[in-house]
Amino acid sequence: MIKYPLSQNMPGQQIKSKTGKSLEDININNILDGKITADDIKISKETLIMQGEIASEAGRTQLNDNFVRASELIEVPDKELLEIYEKLRPNRSTKSELLEIVRRLDEKYNATHCSKLVLDAIQVYEKRGILK
Repeated sequence: MIKYPLSQNMPGQQIKSKTGKSLEDININNILDGKITADDIKISKETLIMQGEIASEAGRTQLNDNFVRASELIEVPDKELLEIYEKLRPNRSTKSELLEIVRRLDEKYNATHCSKLVLDAIQVYEKRGILK
């Protein structure tokens, strides 16, 4: 069983950033020396999955689902992620535009849980009349 917080309950070399830096690598000296970039402090897919497992073991299945979706979005560029976020706001997109997001999430990023969430949103938006 993995215990939370990960940083205190797992060896520092096991928790990695998106770029593979360990928690031990991310320190003030390496930052000041320019050895750590903004990408080096982004969370990794694996760490998000571990956090989801902790949530699941605690009976918090919805929180686990959120961590799984977050782990799928790690590879989506920030700019594209913000565009998707904007398009998911009520009255901002047509059904076909949202279906294109579903396709892209599935095919380009293999983000199946995220694409399912967008499909669910489409159904709700149709029912509530909040598609563009």
